[in-house]
Formats: sequence, C-alpha cells, structure tokens
Amino acid sequence: MTASTDAAPAAVPASLVHRYYFAMSVPFLIDLFTLVVYSALNEAPQVFLPSLAISALFLVGGVGLGAWLLIRPIRHFSEGRAVFADIEFQLSRLPRHSAFVIGVMYAPMMAVRLLSHRLDITFGATLQQVAWPDVIANLTVGTGFVVVLTFFMVAAYLDHLCQQLFRARGVNISHFKGRFSRKVAMALLFVTFSTMVLMIADVMSYSGDRLVREVTSDIATSAVGAIFMYYWVSEALTRPITRLDGGLRRVADNDYTVRLPVTSDDELGHAASRFNLMVEGLAEKAYLRDTFGKYVSETVATSILSNRGNTGRSIDTTAEATLMFTDIAGFTSLSESLDPTDVAEVLNAYLRTVVPVIQRHGGIVNNFIGDGLFASFNLPRPLANHAAAAIAAALDIQAALAEARFAHGQILHTRIGLNTGPVIGVTIGTDNRLSYTLLGDAVNVASRIEQLNKKFGTRILAAESTVVAAGAQGFCERLGTTDVRGHHDGVVVYRVGLPQ
Repeated sequence: MTASTDAAPAAVPASLVHRYYFAMSVPFLIDLFTLVVYSALNEAPQVFLPSLAISALFLVGGVGLGAWLLIRPIRHFSEGRAVFADIEFQLSRLPRHSAFVIGVMYAPMMAVRLLSHRLDITFGATLQQVAWPDVIANLTVGTGFVVVLTFFMVAAYLDHLCQQLFRARGVNISHFKGRFSRKVAMALLFVTFSTMVLMIADVMSYSGDRLVREVTSDIATSAVGAIFMYYWVSEALTRPITRLDGGLRRVADNDYTVRLPVTSDDELGHAASRFNLMVEGLAEKAYLRDTFGKYVSETVATSILSNRGNTGRSIDTTAEATLMFTDIAGFTSLSESLDPTDVAEVLNAYLRTVVPVIQRHGGIVNNFIGDGLFASFNLPRPLANHAAAAIAAALDIQAALAEARFAHGQILHTRIGLNTGPVIGVTIGTDNRLSYTLLGDAVNVASRIEQLNKKFGTRILAAESTVVAAGAQGFCERLGTTDVRGHHDGVVVYRVGLPQ
C-alpha cells in the first residue's frame, strides 16, 4: 500500500541518514584492516600510509560523493520536497545502486594497487610484484566481496529506512522487480568459493615464504570477511521473514489492525504487500460481519459471508426451535400521548433492556416488529435445552422490566408468547432484496400465543410443547386448551410462573 497523500511530512531522523553513510564506508574500513594485516605480516609499515591515501581517494572521496547522490532524493521526500512516486524507484533500487557505486570505485583502486609494479607506480605500491593469477583472483574476489557485502548491508539499512517511512508517512514500495533467489545464490556462491579461489591463485603464483605469507593474509581477511558477510546477509534476509511471521501470528489472534512495511522489491516484499491486502480484506469482512450482525444475527451474517457460492444467502437449515414473540402492553395509547421522538427513545430503551437478556440466554433476535420482537432459541445457532433457556429468558425479561424506568417515568409491561416445534431458517426475497427468517407452523403458533395473553390476563404464555420440553410443569399453571387459528383441535397453553 502507498500513502494517498504526502502532506505533513515527518523527516527521516539524521541518525538514520548517518547509518547509510556508515554502511557505505564499511569497504574502506575493511580495506584499512587488510592494509594493517598486510603491513604487519610483511613487516613493512612504510607501505601503510601511501596505500591508505589511495584507498581514501577512491573509497572516501568517490564513494562518499556517490552515497550523497543516492540518499539525496530520499532526504528530499522526508523533508516534503518530493512525492513518494518520484523516489520509489530509487528507494527500491538503493542496495543495487549502492553496490554498483562501491564496485566502480573499488575495482580501479584494487587494479592500481595490484598492478603498481607493472605500471611503474611507486606511490601506494605493493612490496613485491603480484603474479597474474593472484592479480585476477584478488581483483575479482576483492571487488566481489565489497559489492556483495555492500548490497546486503544497504538492504538491511533499507529495511530500517522503509519501516521509518511507513510509520511516519504510511508509504510502501509497490514495484517488485528483484528476485529473492538471486540474492541467496549470490551470497552462497561468494561465501563458498571466494577463499578457495584466492588460495588456488596463491598456489599457482608463489612458493616458499611468500606463499605462506599470501595464504595467511588471505585466510585472515577471508575469516573476517565471512563474519561480516554472515551477519549482514542474515540481517537483510531474515528480518522481513520474522516480521511477516509476527504479522501472521497477530492475524491468527484476530488482530486485523496490523500492517507491515514493504522493505524490498523481491518476493518477500511482494509477500508483505499481499499480506497487507489480505489483512485489509479480512478487516473489511470482519467489519461487514459485525455491521451486518446488527441487522441480522451474527450467526446468520457469518453464514451468508462464508457461503462459498457467493449467493448472498445463508444455507437453509431445519431444526426444532423454541420461538418467542413479545409485545408491549398499552403501547398504542403510549404512542398517542408522547411525541414521536420520545416514543423512539422509549422503544430503544426498552429494547436495550430486553435484547441483552435474550442474548444472555442464547437466543437470537430475528426481527423487530413495531413495539415487539421475534426471537428464537436453537436456530440459527444451536442451543442445548433451548426450551428451558427460552422460559428462563422470559422470566428474566419480566424481572428486568419490573425494575426499569423509562423516559418520563414510564413503566412498561410486555406480553410474551412461547412455542416449540420444527422450523426452517431460510433466506427469502428477490435478487436485490433479501431477508433471513424462520418459517413454519410453530412460528405462527408462537405469535398467536403471545396475543392470547390478552385473553388470559397473563404476562408469559407458553405452549405445552415448550413447557414439556423444558420440564417446567412444576412451576407453570396449565390453563387448558384454547382455539388457535389453523389448529382445529386447539393448543394447550400454560401460564409460565405460578400465580402470586
């Protein structure tokens, strides 16, 4: 991802810029170490200062100028004098360009030093003439070493730089031309064969004491170089992998706020970029499920969003469920005596009292119907002992309302009807307008039982199917069989809770 704006720039800390110059100065430091070893082994301190002057000319002067030119566009961006699109390519290619500058400066310096006797150059010359096999090996391996090392050091530096730019400006690399396999191959090939090439060239070029000195010098410098190489290759290659692993762990813990900086233009950078896109998709899906779950139950929302057919429908499910209908007693008169705003306030306060009770007992509110609601237990979410849970929820609703006071001191009473029977959870509607609901005769009976509270003067009325399924006959009063539309034999109903 890249930032949509480049406003309000946050400057890159000066220390981070200084770290780039330090990375580019490492070849000079390595060459300085090599000169010390060479002078000590040959007991010739007189060659140190002239050789150091040649090294400073190429590596401090030339590389310093190149480093300044390479980091300048990035500094301009951090200071708000450039947009990210203008510097993204230079940023992603910083390790390559830096390694190229080092190679261009280091190779001529090494050539001058190794060929000094052949070119009749005395300033900074080697003590003895270098044989051609050793010239070729040292020029190839020496230049290759500083090029490879610089590449990985700057790649590790780029990792820190991109992290800082991502945190401060929200920008990420989006061009992926590099190849991770090439980086690994370059490091492995060099570490594997460099020392071998130098020693073979020594054997082909010298004998006696000089062979011993040359081999000793090459082994010492190669050992130090291998330590440098291992550390910086590890830094450059493993940090993005470790960061990606950490991001995946956070996503596994349902943290969709994590975003990763893209710190390279290879497959690892591409993976970090795709990770960010994936997390954005998961966050959007979680947001949709959460928001959708406010209009339908979260269980239904999850079912719809996870439908692999992408039909926008949940999977039809048939099960036995306990259905609950509620209705506020005297709500019509209340509505006539209050302003519409006050009516809405009272109704919302009522629902904030009732709905949590239903949810606490495992019920799902399917629909709000005017001043009432329709809830179900065991569908769409499975629930053991759903009939007992529905009765417990009804009793707790009445207890909560008995203690509640609403706007203007209103006291609300609600009528509740319960019934247990087979239903189907199904999505109904047209292609552009859908609704999830429960269908079945048991739903119709529950609705009509709620209305029968008026006839019996009760607050909670339940069908015999619910009372028997809950094993609640001991504290429910059987009122007998009553007529229910669509049932010729009538329905046996119970008052839930014995009369006071």
